[in-house]
Amino acid sequence: MRKRNKLAAMLLATVMVLGLAGTAFASENGGYSDISGHWGEEYIKNVVELGLIDGKTATTFAPDENMTRADLVLALYRLAQKSGKVTGSISANPFTDVPDGAKYKDAVLWASSQSIVNGTGDTTFEPNAPVERQAIAKILNGFAARLAGAEELRSSEDVLSSYPDVDQLESWAPAFMNWAVASEYISGSDGGKLDPQGNVTRAEAAAIICRYMDDSSTGDASKDDARNGNSIGEKELLVVSFGTSYNENRAATIGGIEGALEKAFTGYSVRRGFTADIIIEHVLRRDGVKIDNVQEALQRAKDNGVKELLVQPTHLMNGYEYGDLRKELEDNWADDFETIRIGAPLLTSDKDFTDVALALVEAAASFDDGKTAICYMGHGTEAAANGIYARMQEELKAAGYDNYFVGTVEAHPDVQDVLRMVQDGEYTRVVLRPMMIVAGDHANNDMAGDEEGSWKTVFTEAGYEVVTDIKGLGEIEGIQQILVQHAQNAELLSETSVEKEPNPANTGSKTEEPSAPAESAELADGVYTIDVTSDSRMFRVVACELTVEGGKMSALLTLSGTGYTQMYAGTAADAEKAGSGLIDYVENAKGAYTFTVPVEALDQELAYAALGSRWFDRGLTFESATAEAK
Repeated sequence: MRKRNKLAAMLLATVMVLGLAGTAFASENGGYSDISGHWGEEYIKNVVELGLIDGKTATTFAPDENMTRADLVLALYRLAQKSGKVTGSISANPFTDVPDGAKYKDAVLWASSQSIVNGTGDTTFEPNAPVERQAIAKILNGFAARLAGAEELRSSEDVLSSYPDVDQLESWAPAFMNWAVASEYISGSDGGKLDPQGNVTRAEAAAIICRYMDDSSTGDASKDDARNGNSIGEKELLVVSFGTSYNENRAATIGGIEGALEKAFTGYSVRRGFTADIIIEHVLRRDGVKIDNVQEALQRAKDNGVKELLVQPTHLMNGYEYGDLRKELEDNWADDFETIRIGAPLLTSDKDFTDVALALVEAAASFDDGKTAICYMGHGTEAAANGIYARMQEELKAAGYDNYFVGTVEAHPDVQDVLRMVQDGEYTRVVLRPMMIVAGDHANNDMAGDEEGSWKTVFTEAGYEVVTDIKGLGEIEGIQQILVQHAQNAELLSETSVEKEPNPANTGSKTEEPSAPAESAELADGVYTIDVTSDSRMFRVVACELTVEGGKMSALLTLSGTGYTQMYAGTAADAEKAGSGLIDYVENAKGAYTFTVPVEALDQELAYAALGSRWFDRGLTFESATAEAK
């Protein structure tokens, strides 16, 4: 799942709301003399601004010194205080080496009472001892579990087996280190090793804490109901959604739809199934909450003796996801229930388009002053069902809503298409809203984020006042009621009139061997123009000149914007620590930012890192079929 810089806004909000008490600051919120140009500079500034880690002196942070056990526990204690999660205490201090006057005393006693950290002996804590990498994984895991209200946090994925020194982990450490690495809080050290017994520096500790805060800044999981209980009865209404890891938005959108269906269908037990396994894993790893995938939900229904199964998808269209759901039900579960009925996706009939258009207009009515362009951002798909966005645009225009515009983040019309439509009118303000059931990663980052290429940035740079209203369609009562009607009109699975679009990537074959990757093409020495495919719409290469000389290749990339100032051939984690190999931008005659990067192969996705508000992982593929000699 893509990482975005949610941290800065979260930090500022936390500071403003909760204040900063009893912490020491350097000038200019972390302007220490020894962090300028350091790979961890931004992380350090963030933890200092939030008051989690103090400098060593008034003018130095000592980023490369070892993080001590006391300072780590104190940083987590302060973070827990700001989250309002400091509970419990122990009446006596069992540690003879934790003096009463120490600023970390309360932190150590609290963390010990919560089983977040143990002493090094019955009466010792060793507050000044360094923290090993495997130890910070265990301590952070215990801290995150307490704040999430979970007994423990684990990852269901094995990410450790690829590391050559995994055998150096202590017997108690693998599950904690696997969780921390899978969560991307801890990255590999030099040489791609775990280095579990290596000491954590103060800069590394700052980075780990910031990554944790970034990941956990999407709301309280306890506000959502995973609807994964048993004791279902003979009638079940299974609500199938793609899902989102944004906790509070999940409760407001998917939870809102499920609640509306529950009110309308007395006698039915409403259960949940997500189609995105990556989201299920993320929520489990971060919050300790298990959400069923579709297969698990169906098996739960079967095991509980459900006879009448009603399935209502929250999908916008009958695209690949809807086709996959139908295929799963038809191929594997048709004989396990007395009846299976399935409701239509949100936008299926002519009436659906009319009703949804009205709901979109009513949801944005408070912004519509006649001078404002209301822009809805959908996801988009390569399936033919992507046509729903153009049709919705036509529906809005036919109804007289000329200032409403619809585009997508992953298909067409894209943000540039929408911008051109807006520029054809006389608007001074633009309101951005997601045309998605949930307001998750795409809504918060591709639409409302500050990174180069986001809808917010594109419209701001075009001179518009931009307002972002980050509310998913699932929050809108009118949308909820349309899906209720679809469930009420559900048809037998074998007789449904809704067309399905088979997913070409889902053959259903369990024995077919994956095809071998195509061999990379080779080009003769020379200079070529070539197309470059990026794995992120936030990082677009608008022109590329490839130079081949003596079997080695390099590329002059021209980017679509000026949001990135450095690149690196490798991962973001490696770039953060790299002492050399960082590639600075060069501004061309037209003011565009260019980078000259090494190219290891054609027709394969290559790993690069790009520095914007922080280092981001980016994948680029140089398409040999498009190469033209200059």
